[in-house]
Amino acid sequence: MIFVELNSEDLSYFSTFEKITGVMPVDYLNTESMLLFLVSQTELGKAIGKKGMNIERLKPIFRKKVIVIADSKDLETFVKQFFNNINILSVEVNNIMGEQAVILTVEDKDRGIAIGKDGERIKAAKELLKRKFNATLHLKTRRIL
Repeated sequence: MIFVELNSEDLSYFSTFEKITGVMPVDYLNTESMLLFLVSQTELGKAIGKKGMNIERLKPIFRKKVIVIADSKDLETFVKQFFNNINILSVEVNNIMGEQAVILTVEDKDRGIAIGKDGERIKAAKELLKRKFNATLHLKTRRIL
């Protein structure tokens, strides 16, 4: 288990998120333009709220895009949940010298969504995978005719 030290800003994000959603996040990632919160699978719906109401309430408070993802202890499940809005063709997990390497294959047309604006989504996925699973992420695309 990896322990992350939280500073007062981190605690403020956690507290505000919990106050609005009623859900305590498991972890979070703060990037330049977004806050990504991990919550337990059973609390995902509650955290998002009806029709995304909680997300919409958090955006003006944080002044950033807010993303909520279900956490998982299983690497492959975590990757699939992180990229749940794109068609994943395969998730391959290889053990290379004690480190897990994840090869995510998506359709060529979904490459931009997987990478995100300015590469922010793929960078966030890579950071969380490294932190949670000591794993690296590699994106492959395949053209489907």
